[in-house]
Amino acid sequence: MRMSITALAKSGAVAGVIKLTSAGLSFLMFVAVAIVTDEREFGLYSATYAGASLVSFFASVGQQSTVLRFWPQYAGLGDLGSAHGLMARAILVALAGLVATSLLIIVVGFLPFVGRGTPEWLPLCVAAAVLSFSLGWSEFTSGAFRAKNALISGLLPRDIIWRAATIAAVVALHFMHVKLDAVAATYLTALLLILSVVPQTIVLVRDTARADRGGLTQGQKQEFKTVTLGLWGVTSLPPALGQVSTLLVAMILGPEAAGAIFVADRTTRFVTLALNGMNQALAPQISAAFYSGDRAHVHRITSLAALGGSAIALCVLAAFWIFGNFILFMFNPAYATPTMRATLVIFGIGATFGTACGPIEILLQLTGLQHALFKVLVVVNIIGLCVTAVATYYLGPIGAALSIAATVIAWTTFGVLIARRKIGINPSILGLSFGKIGLVPHLLLKGRT
Repeated sequence: MRMSITALAKSGAVAGVIKLTSAGLSFLMFVAVAIVTDEREFGLYSATYAGASLVSFFASVGQQSTVLRFWPQYAGLGDLGSAHGLMARAILVALAGLVATSLLIIVVGFLPFVGRGTPEWLPLCVAAAVLSFSLGWSEFTSGAFRAKNALISGLLPRDIIWRAATIAAVVALHFMHVKLDAVAATYLTALLLILSVVPQTIVLVRDTARADRGGLTQGQKQEFKTVTLGLWGVTSLPPALGQVSTLLVAMILGPEAAGAIFVADRTTRFVTLALNGMNQALAPQISAAFYSGDRAHVHRITSLAALGGSAIALCVLAAFWIFGNFILFMFNPAYATPTMRATLVIFGIGATFGTACGPIEILLQLTGLQHALFKVLVVVNIIGLCVTAVATYYLGPIGAALSIAATVIAWTTFGVLIARRKIGINPSILGLSFGKIGLVPHLLLKGRT
């Protein structure tokens, strides 16, 4: 399972290219949907997509991270029976969570007064249930393949094939002069995602069913439960905050403003693109190296990831400052305002700071510190959501951006402090020259010997 820095850099570069392509396709996908819907319908689609994404983060019960945590550990020790047994258990838990939450979304559609003022409330909830299931399952299958170091086959279906197919379908509808409402656009998005991950699902289920699975010991089952609970929280809260912000804006300022915030939030993901690409290759390496006792390797690869990710993040942030109005105009001319440009830049500043902290989230998840991270996320995000609601009400989109960026800065800073104190690893760009196993002291020591 262990890769050299060079091999890991190559894998990270491949994942980065995939994530770059994915981000570009994602951008174009939402532009395409905005073209075939009017301003109100795109706002409803944005809120529905954000709500489905929010639920999907919790629905998979953190199993996409659980397999990344345990498969490299068991496989690295040669215990493939336990590794396959763990995978089978994770599949069942993920499916149970996805089915339960999808049914819950449909139930919400029947609740009186919840969707008052939105005639299409029930159809939107049913469509959101389908989209939530497809998003959650595709995330789990991607994590399962990445855990096995099958990086490309793990990323392509969700990151490339789905988005390209959706763009093609929407463009075809546009040339046929077909206008979509929010419900139809959501169904189209969800069903194409399901079709995209069918081959991936067949391979995963087939390999797990055919494998010689060993029964997990009582201790392994207990560790699975304990780790799952922690990972469930820490994998859900950070991305959930971005979706909640869109929903808050939708409730406070209306669907038109929600669409603009949704565009700014999705565009900001270009800032974290490089680090997210590296994370795809880093995750199994962190788990394998840490549990074999090589913390120096973990420190080096995480701080180098922070350096590379920060360099790209600063370039993207500069592009937002220069071309912000043009980027927003591509979605809708109404979005190209000084307020929304400032909102985009503020989002970008928060994301750039988080990138400079390195892969802190996956580091804490995969080194047994998921509960410490969960406590930080709960406290910081509860405060952050309250501040976001108040700031959005009084300051509009600027207030939402300021509070969300501050929340990202706060929890990533606390995360780095926890990693330094608990395991002696600093994954931020400061880890290149500071900390117990800094990269610069390591290179100086190597030169002397």
